[in-house]
Amino acid sequence: MKYLMILMLAALLAGCVQPPTHNTQVVDDRPGLAFELLSSSAKVYELKVDGVSYGRVDQYLAGKNLLRIIDGSHQIELFDRQGKVVYSQRVYLGSGSNRILKIGNYE
Repeated sequence: MKYLMILMLAALLAGCVQPPTHNTQVVDDRPGLAFELLSSSAKVYELKVDGVSYGRVDQYLAGKNLLRIIDGSHQIELFDRQGKVVYSQRVYLGSGSNRILKIGNYE
């Protein structure tokens, strides 16, 4: 009987607990970099930011996908299939800003 009373008291107290009333959201305010390709042959260019390869440039098309990087000044380079630099530009990206670079055929 004593255990039954303890169990009932525990169930009564558990029923009075309210669930959390708010959610926490994390905002990603890192700057974004995207590309607008003016030539279909530009899709195969390899993208390097500050010497780090991020794959083909067609992964980061304007309106579809942004490359999120830390804010600051960055060296953007594109390489053709032979590994030759075809585009190089230094850009500054501030927190929360997005930049779209227009890329043509440089071969």
